Amino acid sequence: MRIVVLAAVFLGVALPAAAQTLPRKSPAERQSDRINRSILQEGRQLRRDEQNQIDRNQIRQDIDRRYNMSNPRPPARIGTCPPGSVGC
Repeated sequence: MRIVVLAAVFLGVALPAAAQTLPRKSPAERQSDRINRSILQEGRQLRRDEQNQIDRNQIRQDIDRRYNMSNPRPPARIGTCPPGSVGC
């Protein structure tokens, strides 16, 4: 008797849970999901590429700034030194 009651309780719980499974997706839904995932991945890749370009440009600017600040060019000479002078 106990086995029959336990089986009835188990089936009473298990059957509604099994009936709540979602239906399978149609081929069109699966294709739509794949396209959406692809679009999201392309967007992420584009943002990574843009950030890499920004970082490269900042590094180039830093290098140019350091180069220009550390090695100033001598002022341009106006005219020539007089004959017989050692230096101007």
